[in-house]
Amino acid sequence: MSDPGAQDTENGDRAMSFSRRVRRSMARRFPRARKVYHLLLRAGRRVRNFPRQSAVTTRWLWNCRREIRRRQKEPRLTIGIDISPLWEPLTGVGWYLYRLLEHLAYRDDVRIRLYPPTIIESFLSPYPDPTVEPPSGPALEIVSFELPGDLVIDDEPAVQWLRKREASLVTRDRNRVLFAPNYFLPRLFNGVPGALVATIHDLGFRKVPWTLRDETLDGLAARLDQTLTGAELLITVSNTVRDELVAFEYATPEQIRVVHHGAGLLEGIEVGELPTGIPELFALHVGTLEPRKNISSLLACWRLLRDQMSAVPTLVLCGRFGWKTLELEAEVAAAEEEGWLRHLGYVPEDELARLYVQASVVVFPSLYEGFGLPAVEAMAAGTPLVCSDIPVLHEVAGDAALFASPERPEEMALQVRRLLADESLRRELISLGAERLAEFDWHKTAEETLAVWREAAESVDPPTNKAG
Repeated sequence: MSDPGAQDTENGDRAMSFSRRVRRSMARRFPRARKVYHLLLRAGRRVRNFPRQSAVTTRWLWNCRREIRRRQKEPRLTIGIDISPLWEPLTGVGWYLYRLLEHLAYRDDVRIRLYPPTIIESFLSPYPDPTVEPPSGPALEIVSFELPGDLVIDDEPAVQWLRKREASLVTRDRNRVLFAPNYFLPRLFNGVPGALVATIHDLGFRKVPWTLRDETLDGLAARLDQTLTGAELLITVSNTVRDELVAFEYATPEQIRVVHHGAGLLEGIEVGELPTGIPELFALHVGTLEPRKNISSLLACWRLLRDQMSAVPTLVLCGRFGWKTLELEAEVAAAEEEGWLRHLGYVPEDELARLYVQASVVVFPSLYEGFGLPAVEAMAAGTPLVCSDIPVLHEVAGDAALFASPERPEEMALQVRRLLADESLRRELISLGAERLAEFDWHKTAEETLAVWREAAESVDPPTNKAG
C-alpha cells in the first residue's frame, strides 16, 4: 500500500523541479529580465529592513560622535602613535615600540592613542590580527570604529568608504603630538595636524646603500624628506646616527634628541630550554641574515679558526634569511653540511635567551648598525662579546667588548681565539658589560621619549580643546 505523504512529497519535488527548469530556461533566454528580477527582490528586502537598519546606523553614528567628543575633551597630553609595526614580523623596530608602550602604559599624566593599520573594523571584512598584542594600561587607548552588521549601506562599500576617510577621523581626535616610531608616518596620518616626532634608527641607505633592497631605498627616497622637513623634533637611537644626520645635512643638532634603547629585546623574558641539537660549546650570532650583517666574513673567520684550533665552537646563527642572500644561502648550506654551523632561523624569545646565556661568545661583525641591540643583549646575558670596529658599537659596548675590522676575518678570528683561551679576559669583559648595562634601561628610554614628546607639544601652539 503506497504512502500518501510520500506521494505528495514526490509530486511536490516534481513540480519544484519543473518550476526550476522553467526559471532557468527563462533566465537563459531573457538575462536582463533575470537581473531586474533580482534587483527588485533586493530592493524589496532593503525597503522591509530600512527602519531597523536606519535605527542601527543612527545609533552607531551617535556613539562614534560621542567617542570623538570624549577624545577631544582629553585634558592630558595626547599622543597619536602608528602601531602598524606590531602587525609585521617583530624585528628591532617592533620591539622598540612595544617596550616604549609597555613602560608608559600606567602613566596618569599622558594619553597615548594607538592607531592600527586601519581603524575601521568589521566582522564581515576583518583585518588580520597583530603579530603581538599591543600592551595595555590606563594611559593607552586603541582607537577603532567597529561597524555593526546592519547599516543602511552594505558592509563592504561602507568599509571601503570609511577607510578612505580614516585620516579625517584621526584629525578629529586633535592629538597634540604624532609619533612615527619608524622614520615616517603611515597613510592613516596623511594631513593630520600635530607636532610630529619621528625616530630615525639608522642611515644605512646612505652609509651602505648596496646592502638594502631597492624598494626600501625607493621608499626612503620618496618619503623621508617629508618627515625631515615636517618633524618638530627627531629622535635617534645613538649619538652616531645623530652625527650622521648632521653630516648629511638632514637636520641640525638642535632638532635631534638622542635616546638610547633599553637592555635589549629580551628584558623580562623567562629563560627557556636550548633548541634541540645545540652542542655544549657554541658561539652565537643574532640577526636577520642580510648583507649589512656581514655573515660571509663571519663564515670566513670560522674557517680560519678551524685551521688554527683543535676545538672550535659550533657557530649558531639565529635569524631568517633576508634579502640579497642567494650566495650566502649556499655558503650556509655548505657549512651545515660540513658540521660546524647551525642555522636556526627564527627562535622563540625564551630559547633565544637561553642561547645568549650559554654561548661561549657572541659575535657581531656588522658592517653598519644604528644601535646594535645584540651587543646589549650579550652584556645582559653575561656573555663576552666580539664585534666589528665601527663607531656605534664602540658607543654601545665601550670597553666591554673586543673589536675587529668587519672587513678582516683574520682579525675577528684572533679576537675570538683570545676570548676562548683567556678565562681572566672573559671574566673582565663580563664584569665590564654588567657595569655598562646600567646605562641601558627601557624605563629610562620611555621617560626620555616622553620628554621629547612634551617638548615638541610645547614648541607649537596647542589646538583648541572645544568639542566640535
